[in-house]
Amino acid sequence: MNNKDAIIKKITDDAAAVAESNIKEARDTAAQVIARAQKEIDKFEELNAGKAEALYQDALARSEVVANLDCKKMMLNAKKEVVDRILDEAIDAFAADKKTYLALIEKMISSCCEDGDEVVICERDEKTVTKKFVAEVAKKTGKKLTRGDAFGDFKGGVMLSGKNYDKNLTLDLEFESLRDGLESKIVEILFGGE
Repeated sequence: MNNKDAIIKKITDDAAAVAESNIKEARDTAAQVIARAQKEIDKFEELNAGKAEALYQDALARSEVVANLDCKKMMLNAKKEVVDRILDEAIDAFAADKKTYLALIEKMISSCCEDGDEVVICERDEKTVTKKFVAEVAKKTGKKLTRGDAFGDFKGGVMLSGKNYDKNLTLDLEFESLRDGLESKIVEILFGGE
């Protein structure tokens, strides 16, 4: 080997040794950084391990509360629908007894009418609360009353439409005023007081 080759070999061997030393030093530094990072991760996990479980349990509990509230709301709506149907059927049953129903209508009109009132009925009562019936009530009260041709949006009873104000004598309103007292009894009978 000549001098030139010996010098090149020496340079390349020295460069390889330096490179090997740099690689070893970089590996050692990387291992130390990784070890420190792992210690930080372990410390963080140790400090926050309970927090993740607590957050999970809290989210689960909140979801359960919301689900229970939604369930209760659905049950209340279902009970309300049943009570509404029962009250509608009660109005139908009451109006089906024509004699008692007409006696009530007559008392309602007689006790609240004013001269010139128009008696508004619901469509279902067209053949029950006739113009002739209203004329007879007017004669008994000594007031001028007429039965209107337009139908009111209610299930039974009447409305008296006057010059200054109207009077709501509908069964809808009467049963609605009884609803609070009846509703709890109906729910107790149907659902066992749930």
